[in-house]
Amino acid sequence: MNQPGLLEQFATLHFTSQLPETVRRSLVQIARERSFRVGECLCREGTSTRELFLIASGQVALDMLVPGRGQIRIQTLGPGEVLAWSAVVGNHGATASGIATEETHTIVFPDDALISLCQSNHDVGYLVMRELAKAISRRLVATRLQLLDLFQEQSSS
Repeated sequence: MNQPGLLEQFATLHFTSQLPETVRRSLVQIARERSFRVGECLCREGTSTRELFLIASGQVALDMLVPGRGQIRIQTLGPGEVLAWSAVVGNHGATASGIATEETHTIVFPDDALISLCQSNHDVGYLVMRELAKAISRRLVATRLQLLDLFQEQSSS
């Protein structure tokens, strides 16, 4: 793992750039890099996830299975955004499938290491969970808007 390179990336990516450098340094210790080709699945809806992904470059589409409609693309994520947060907040399964729509480079945090770090250092835990809550909130708003569009299309048909 290229720790200085990751630390530099953390300073530029939205999710981690808001964190103090001491927290970013702690995260670098547990992070690893992983790349995905176009069409590769990062996480699958309904299945257990063991990693939190931070997108460093590329794009990932979030698809959900909608009864009567099939797979629906609800959002596309880019650099600085996280996915598979269910790995950290209670692994009840991914809420959507994440599919790379272009060559995608991620920084991966194994759930056990991230949870352990957050539990052992409450300052890190609070700040990471605060950023995660912001990311989830943005995702929830975007998903609601997508669903409103979906239902509006359905009622117009």
